[in-house]
Amino acid sequence: MFSRWRESTLYMKIAFVSFILGFILYVIGFSTLYWECLQTTESSTKVIGLWKYLLEYRYTNQVQEAKSYISIAQIPKYVFNSGWFRLTQAVACLGLICMVVALLILLLYFFVSSCKQRKALYAIILFTFLSVLFIVIGIAVFGGKMEQMGYSVGWSMGLAIAGVVLAFFAGIMEVLELR
Repeated sequence: MFSRWRESTLYMKIAFVSFILGFILYVIGFSTLYWECLQTTESSTKVIGLWKYLLEYRYTNQVQEAKSYISIAQIPKYVFNSGWFRLTQAVACLGLICMVVALLILLLYFFVSSCKQRKALYAIILFTFLSVLFIVIGIAVFGGKMEQMGYSVGWSMGLAIAGVVLAFFAGIMEVLELR
């Protein structure tokens, strides 16, 4: 297993590590809540993700600070029923599916000698860049629409952006492997 790692080129080693890190960051960003935030008052914040909405109230007194969360299981209907929100969810899911397929083929390419063919590398490159394309479309649509409503970027979207940048870098390394 480690002998195959030593036999691989530097481009593929870098692609492998950056794709794994990008995948992990994107999965965390994809599944967490803080894609966009809106500070409504000093004591309340609205937070929205791809799958859930949170209205956070903070009550502070001089003796102790307590946070209480009121979580609404569903995203408000005016957001959820809009076409751009459904598009964002769909392309984010397609991006995740393409990342999983690229990761599986990448693992096969690395650790199964019969799969170390140029066709497999083409498939890895295709699915890597498809995942990047889908995720970037979702982030652009979601970020643009939520910014119009006064929201600002949250840490979950930041992780998703970092994950897609690392996946894009991995795709560049995979293309360089073709030479």
